[in-house]
Amino acid sequence: PGGVLPLTALTDRNDNRIDVHHDEHGAPTDLVHTGGYHLGITTHNGRVTALRLLNHPDQPTLLRYGHDDAGLLAEITNSSGRPLTFTYDSHHRLTRWEDRNGYWYTYQYDTQGRCVFTTGTDRALEYRYAYDQDAYRATATDSRGQTTVYQFNDSYQLVAETDPLGHTTRHDRDRHDRVRSFTDPLGRTTGLGYDEHGHLTAVTRPDGSEVRAEYDESGLRTAFVEADGGIWRHAYDGNGNPAVLLDPAGGRTRFGYHPGGGPASVTDPEGRTLRIRCDAAGLPVAVTDPLGETTRFERDGFGRVIRQTDSLGGVTTLAWTVEGKPTERVDQLGGTRRWEWDGEGNCLTETDENGGVTRHTYGPFDLPTSRTEPDGARYTFERDTELNITRITEPGGAAWEYTYDDAGQVIAESDFDGRVTGYGRDAAGQLVRRTNAVGQTVDYRYDPLGRLAAKTTSEGDTTEYGYDAAGNVARTTAPGVELDRTHDVLGNLLSETVNGRRLALSYNAAGQRVSRTTPGRHTSVWTYDAAGRPATVDIAGRELAFAHDPLGREISRVLDTVGGALAHTHAWDAAGRLVGQTLTATPGQRGRGGNAPRLFERSYTYRADGHPTALVEDAADPTRFTLDAVGRVTAVTAPDRTESYTYDPNGNQTTADWSTADGPGAAAGDRDYAGARLTRAGGVRYEYDAAGRVTLRQRTRLSRKPETWRYAWDAEDRLTAVTTPDGTRWRYHYDPFGRRVAKERLGTDGGVVERTDFTWLDAVLVEQTTTVPADGAPPVTLTWDHLGLQPLAQTERSGRDAEQADIEQADIEQAEVDRRFLAIVTDLVGRPTHLVDETGEVTWRHRGSLWGAGEADAPTPLRFPGQYADEETGWHYNVHRHYDPDTGRYATPDPLGLT
Repeated sequence: PGGVLPLTALTDRNDNRIDVHHDEHGAPTDLVHTGGYHLGITTHNGRVTALRLLNHPDQPTLLRYGHDDAGLLAEITNSSGRPLTFTYDSHHRLTRWEDRNGYWYTYQYDTQGRCVFTTGTDRALEYRYAYDQDAYRATATDSRGQTTVYQFNDSYQLVAETDPLGHTTRHDRDRHDRVRSFTDPLGRTTGLGYDEHGHLTAVTRPDGSEVRAEYDESGLRTAFVEADGGIWRHAYDGNGNPAVLLDPAGGRTRFGYHPGGGPASVTDPEGRTLRIRCDAAGLPVAVTDPLGETTRFERDGFGRVIRQTDSLGGVTTLAWTVEGKPTERVDQLGGTRRWEWDGEGNCLTETDENGGVTRHTYGPFDLPTSRTEPDGARYTFERDTELNITRITEPGGAAWEYTYDDAGQVIAESDFDGRVTGYGRDAAGQLVRRTNAVGQTVDYRYDPLGRLAAKTTSEGDTTEYGYDAAGNVARTTAPGVELDRTHDVLGNLLSETVNGRRLALSYNAAGQRVSRTTPGRHTSVWTYDAAGRPATVDIAGRELAFAHDPLGREISRVLDTVGGALAHTHAWDAAGRLVGQTLTATPGQRGRGGNAPRLFERSYTYRADGHPTALVEDAADPTRFTLDAVGRVTAVTAPDRTESYTYDPNGNQTTADWSTADGPGAAAGDRDYAGARLTRAGGVRYEYDAAGRVTLRQRTRLSRKPETWRYAWDAEDRLTAVTTPDGTRWRYHYDPFGRRVAKERLGTDGGVVERTDFTWLDAVLVEQTTTVPADGAPPVTLTWDHLGLQPLAQTERSGRDAEQADIEQADIEQAEVDRRFLAIVTDLVGRPTHLVDETGEVTWRHRGSLWGAGEADAPTPLRFPGQYADEETGWHYNVHRHYDPDTGRYATPDPLGLT
C-alpha cells in the first residue's frame, strides 16, 4: 500500500528460500523457510508485537514487544516474563534502559542532540563527553576522571585516538572510509591495500613483510599468500561453496554439499572422508566417520540437538530454554545435569549428576559477583566503575587484588598472601617489565610485529628469540643454551636442536606425526587408521598395535614381545568412562585373550558425576574412595593401606594421613598455614621467600639432626639450585621456552660430576641422557614414547647406540645387551602403575599414596602426566612448577595467577 513494495521472498545461492507473508494491510504475518522453520509475526499499528515459532509443537512465543504512545520500542519480554525496558525524551532519544534484573543505564544530551553524559547502576561506566566542533575533536572522560581524545578530519573520519596516558594510535582512511594504514603509539605502521571492489588484497606489516589475497569475479577469495611465500588456494562449486582447499604443501581438503548447501562430506589430504547427512535446513542429523560409524542427531523446532545417539546406541538427551540455554543434559547412563538461568541469560544454578549445586550471582552488565560451590565455599568478585575486576575474595576471607593504570591496564596484582607483582608496559600496552615480590625483574623487548625478541632478568641473563619468515620460532639463545628449529611449509616442527642434540620429526599430508628420532637415535614410526586414529607405532623395532571401539576409544594395545605378545585391554561404560583394564601375556603368537596368563586386572566404579569411588585390582578387596561434595577425596580404604584427608573451605589440606610400603610419610599429620603458605606438614617444616617460593624444607628425625634442603629461584620462578641434606649441590639449566634441558650435580670443587640432558617435544619429555664422567661408565639414556600425555614405553640404553654407523660389531652386540624395554601401564589420569618387560614380566607396581608419595624406588622417573621425579629435591618437576607429592602442593605460586 501507498506505493511501498513489500518484500516477499529471499533466496540464497543454494536456492534456500524465505517467504514473507503479509496481511491485507501489508504487515508481515509469517516467515517461512524452505528448511521447515515457520515464524509467526504479530503486529499492531504497523509495529511488531510478538514472534512465535509455529513449526515447534508448542508454538512458543519467542519475544513480545511493547511500545510507548509515540510508537517507540518500550519493552522486550522474553520467556522469563520480565521485560527489558527503554525510555525516551521528547525528541525520541534513548534516555534509559533497564534490564530484567533491575540494572540500568542512562543518557543525557546537549541542545545539539549529542550525548554528553552516561551513567549506570553504582556509576558503572559513567562517562562525560565534550565536543570541539571547530577542531573536529571529541573527548570522553571515564568514571575515574581519565580522558581519551578522539581526533577526526574534516570528513569526520577518526584519524587519531589518544589514551589517558597520552599514547596515540593514528589511522589513515580513503574516501570510502577504508583504513589505508594505522600506526601504533610506538610508530609501527601497518598498511592495507584494496582492489577496485573494496576487497582487502594486501597487508604490509611494520617489518616490511607482506601477506596478500586474491579474489575471483564473485568476490570469493581464491588465494592467500603468506609472508614466507606459502600459498593457500581455494576453489568453489557453482553455488560459491568452498570445494577445495589446497595447502602450501600440495595437500587437498575437499568439501561436498547437499543441494541446499548443507555439508555432505569432508575429505582430508590423506583421502579419509567424513560423511554428513543434513535436514532440510542444512543441519547435520547423521555424521559417519571414514570407518562407517555413524552418530545421529535429533533436533527440535529451533534446530537444536535434543537427542544424540552414538554408533553403539548410547543416547544423550538435552533440553533447552526458548533462548537456547541448556536446562538439562542426561547422559548415556541416566546421569542428569541441570541448569537454571535468569532473564538475562546468566546461569544461576548448575546441579551436577550427584545433586551438588553451584550458585552464581550477577551485577551490572551481567558480570558475576559471587560463586558458591556445592560444599558452601563462596567466592566474591568486586569491580570498579569501569567494570575492571579489582578484588576476588576466597571463602577464608583473603583477597586477591588488581591495580590498573589510567588506561585500564593491569600494573600490579596482590595475591591472597599480600605478595605484590608489578607490571610495566610500553606505549603500545606491551608488557616490558615484571617485578616479583622479592624485587627480581624480567625486562621484555619486542620486534616490530610485537613478537617477543628478548628478555633480560635482574640477574643479567638474556634470552633472545629469532623467527623465520612464516613467524615460527627459528633460533633462540639462553644462558648456556642454543636452540634451533626448522619447520615445513605448514608450520609443523621438523627438527629441534638444543646444544647439538637434535630431535627430528616427519608428518603425513594431514599433519599427523609419523616419525620421531631422538638425539639418542631412538626412532618411533606411527601409522593411522582410516579415521585418523593411531593404528601402530614401531618403537625402535618393537611394534605396538592399537584397536579402538566404534566411538574411537582405545580398547587394546598389543606389543610384540620375546616369544609372544603382550595385550593391554580397556573397557568403557556407556558414558565413556574407563571401567576395566587387563594385561595378558600371550606366548607363541600375537593374541588378545584365550588362555593367556593374566598379569593384572583392574576395574573402576564411579559416582554419578564421574568421580571414581572404587578400584579393584587382581580380584583383591576393593580400594574405596570417600568423596566430599565437590569430589575431593577424604579417605582411601585399601587392602594394604588407609589414607585420610581433611580440607579447609579453600580446598587446602588441613590433615593428611597415609602409609605406603615405606611406612608412614614424614609429612603425614596436621598442616599449619600462614595465609596460603604451608609452613608445616607433619614432621616437615617449610620456609618461603617474599615471592612465596619454598626456600627451605626441613624434615625432623628421631634422635638425629633434621634433614634440610635449600632451594634457589630465578626471576622467572625457575629452580636454579638445590642443596641436599648431605651438602650436595645441584644446578639446573633451561631453554628459551622455560623447559629444563639439563641438571648437574656438583662436586666439592664446584665442578660437574654428573649431568643429565633432557629432550622435549613441546611440553612432553621424550628423552634424557645421564653422564657421570668421573666413574668412566658409559652414558645412560632413557627414552619415552607417548600417546598424548600418556606414556606408552620406556627404553633404557647405556653406551653408544647400536644404530650409529661407525660402531664396531663387538660394540653392536654389547649395545644390544645394554638395551632394556619396558611397556608402561597407566591409571585413570595417566600415572604409571606397572612396568612390564619384553618377556611379559611385571617388573614394578605402583604402591604410592593418592597424591604420589612413596614412589622413590620406581625405575621410571615419570609420575602424574607431565611430571618427572627428582630424587635430589624430593619433588616432581612439572615444567613450569615443582610438585611436592608429600603435600599435594606446588613449591611456587601458580604462574597464571587466578586466570
